[in-house]
Formats: sequence, structure tokens, C-alpha cells
Amino acid sequence: MLIGLDNTEVVYKREKPKSIGNSVTLPNDIRKKEELEKILFALTEQVTYRLRKEKLLANVVNVQLRTKDFVDLSHQKKLESSISNTKEIYIVAEKLLNEMFKQGMAIRLVGMRVDNLIDKNKQQLSLFDDKYEEKQNTIDITIDKLKERYGYELITRASNLNIENIVKIRKKD
Repeated sequence: MLIGLDNTEVVYKREKPKSIGNSVTLPNDIRKKEELEKILFALTEQVTYRLRKEKLLANVVNVQLRTKDFVDLSHQKKLESSISNTKEIYIVAEKLLNEMFKQGMAIRLVGMRVDNLIDKNKQQLSLFDDKYEEKQNTIDITIDKLKERYGYELITRASNLNIENIVKIRKKD
């Protein structure tokens, strides 16, 4: 008899993630807020794509910056309602970026994450009919389907068209 050997099949149960995020280390210091906003939008688009793919909604948005001197800055905000909408999450992320970034700072890393995730089917419904949010969700779902069909990198929003001139952001599945 050998101790430590077991021939039974390993049963693996994949659990939903507790947070979804992405970050990018920049090839050069970035000092312009407009360039950081473009990078943050590209990261937000990736994170929210993965969020919707997992059929989850976010309740917290977190943005991280790292300076050239390796000083880490991080701000987060709890959302009023659970969402997976790219535009709404980006609006919150942009506000967090503006709270942290001071003109002239040299930034080497930008990161964004969504936390406190819940299953989309367990979302608490609003009493009010929100046509704007419904329209944004339809846009996101349409873009997601196009990305799935033709490739993530081939379909992009206009605001991401020249992001490669700043930094190469790789898609994480």
C-alpha cells in the first residue's frame, strides 16, 4: 500500500470572482490627465466586459495609481446601485482619478477594479423606469456580442482608437 496516492477523480467547482480588475504598467511616465483618462477608459471597458461575461454586477469601483517613485495611491467608491454599465462605471472611475491626480505627477501604473460583486439575477430592481441605463446596457451588450464574434481587439469605442499610441493594453480573460 502506497500512502499519498489517490486515483479518484478531482472535482473542481469554479466559483464566481469576488472582484475583477486590470492594471497596466506604463512604458513611460505620464503627466497628462487626458492620457490617463484614455488608459482608464480602456481598462474600464475590459473590466466591465469581463463583469458582464461573468453575469455579475459591481457595487464598488476602485482606481489605483503608482507614481514614478513607487508611491501607491488608491481611491474607491461604493455605488448607489449594482451595475455593469461601462459608461456609468467609467464616470465613477474618472472622478476617483481626478481626486488623486495632481497636475505634474509622473504616473507609472494605472489600475481599476470593481468589487463587492453580486450575481446579475439577484439584482434589486428599481421602482423607477430608467431608460438611459437600459439604453447604455443595450449598447454594452451589443458591443460585447460584436467583440465575441469578431475578436476583442477588432471592435472598439471611438475613445479607444489611438490608445496604442500611449500604451499597449492586453485583454485578460
